[in-house]
Amino acid sequence: MKTTPTSILACVCLVISAFLFGMYFGRNCSGGNIYIEIFPTTAVSHTSKTPSAPTVPINTVGRKININTADLQTLMTLEGIGETYAQRIIDYRNANGPFQSVNDLTNVEGIGPKRLEAILDQITTGG
Repeated sequence: MKTTPTSILACVCLVISAFLFGMYFGRNCSGGNIYIEIFPTTAVSHTSKTPSAPTVPINTVGRKININTADLQTLMTLEGIGETYAQRIIDYRNANGPFQSVNDLTNVEGIGPKRLEAILDQITTGG
């Protein structure tokens, strides 16, 4: 069988396309590289079927949550704040205006000093 310059060009284009496709999808949405660990550095237990939950809430890694502007899903990332308490916080601030202090959160039904203390380092009023 005879190879033609057209078939060689098609093969080269296919290889280049595959390379560029891999480079494009080898990055995450923020433009950083995606790393896959092939050989884990820690021991893996084969008895557990589900991975354990992270010990640090998502919001404590970076910024504090502004209780005056946070939506329902964001408020639910706070320790001990589920959908009901998050909705109560939103309802309270809609009825009474923005919280002047994080301590005002105790005015929300069901949020007492202990629950406030658990999330105090994770929240702000933005001011």
